[in-house]
Amino acid sequence: MLIDSPLREAHIAEFRRRLPEHVARLSWSKERVAEEQQRGLAATLAFAKAKSPWHRERLRDIDPATFAMRDLGTLPAMTKADVMDHWDAIVTDPRLTLAKGNAHIVAKPHHEAESLYYLDEYEIFATGGSSGKRGVFIWDWPEFIEIACVSCRYQARDESNESLTGRRCLAVIEAGETVHGSLFLFTVSPDPDAEVISLPAATQKDALVAALNQAQPTHINAFASAINLLAGEALAGRLTIRPRHISTNSEPLLPETRDQAREVWGVEINNVWGCVEVGLIGVECDAHKGLHLTDDLIITEFVDGDGAPVSDPEAVEKVLVTSLYNRAMPLIRYEVTDLAIPTSEPCTCGSPFPLLKDVRGRADDGFRYGEAIIHPLVFRTPLGQHPMVEEYQVHQTADGADIAIVTRGAVDLDRLTADLVADVSAAGLANPRITLSTVDALKRHAETGKLKRFIPLKA
Repeated sequence: MLIDSPLREAHIAEFRRRLPEHVARLSWSKERVAEEQQRGLAATLAFAKAKSPWHRERLRDIDPATFAMRDLGTLPAMTKADVMDHWDAIVTDPRLTLAKGNAHIVAKPHHEAESLYYLDEYEIFATGGSSGKRGVFIWDWPEFIEIACVSCRYQARDESNESLTGRRCLAVIEAGETVHGSLFLFTVSPDPDAEVISLPAATQKDALVAALNQAQPTHINAFASAINLLAGEALAGRLTIRPRHISTNSEPLLPETRDQAREVWGVEINNVWGCVEVGLIGVECDAHKGLHLTDDLIITEFVDGDGAPVSDPEAVEKVLVTSLYNRAMPLIRYEVTDLAIPTSEPCTCGSPFPLLKDVRGRADDGFRYGEAIIHPLVFRTPLGQHPMVEEYQVHQTADGADIAIVTRGAVDLDRLTADLVADVSAAGLANPRITLSTVDALKRHAETGKLKRFIPLKA
């Protein structure tokens, strides 16, 4: 599925006008980046305090004009639960409500929404995230442009002129529905002459391989697990493509996936890390020394369990982010669920933006049933877009899955089960047995307290 409308075309045109300025930022000095962070923080705090009732109370004792970066630790952190519990008071446009946002999300997959842009200026997404707790988040018109520029600026800087000659085709293997931000974001190419095709990551393996063999993409942007699957198919001789550039996102990128891509295609993967809440927090350049933090647009704090900054990277227990460009839904010291490890080592590419050496997210591995592999997105889409499903945990069984859900209201379990059976069947597992049960709380790891959302069947 490709997003095609006059609004989309106008949006991408604005992105391409902004991209050269973003590429120029990669040559900024560290002092210039720090100045931009401070300027952005003051503007963000002032806007949030003026326009968001929830933030007005939270920030009542601070003066945005004099608030310094070093003072961030005095503010409490935000969580996804805060956002969902106070959604209508956090947003800055009174026309936006959680009820209307949920209605828009539910209407989109069924082609019942008037436009994929809510009120012609917002993109609204549902996400289960790596925690499995449902969230609803907004990108306004300028925010999407900034996120898209961040996703493409290193590629626009690093890609040689030689690779921009001849036929270019970008294959995007991401979400299949517009309830997810990946379909909006990663179908954008910095190359205006590139053909773009979109294939859902949940596509059955044989169909996905056939489509790629026919398209012969020169560039691929995909979930990390999709690249792992494709590399295996290439090693087996069934996938015969020669991509020149591969970018991964949304899931932990395993070392063996990098090794396989290098072996079968002779390319190094460019990984990105982010979340729908704030966009891309880290982006890998062609030097492949780590992921560059997006310090000009996002303040990232690495803290211990109590929220205090840590000097030892291995002591990081939480990551807090402050978006300096999200105006529709200000997120200030927002706790992301992935764990990232910073490094003080500079990158050889010359960028002033510091590096992450590792992102230790929760792996969303597909469930394997014989030859069939069911991508987590197959379960995530119907569960994550349902407005009454607050959290979920999927346990693989020999012939399907047992799914526990925490609800915030009435759920038609029979209909939701039927939707899941249909989706899993379409993804390649014949006659799956899917059971749904409501619980008060999901089971967490006894020692760490962490939640594993997709639990595979033990061998």
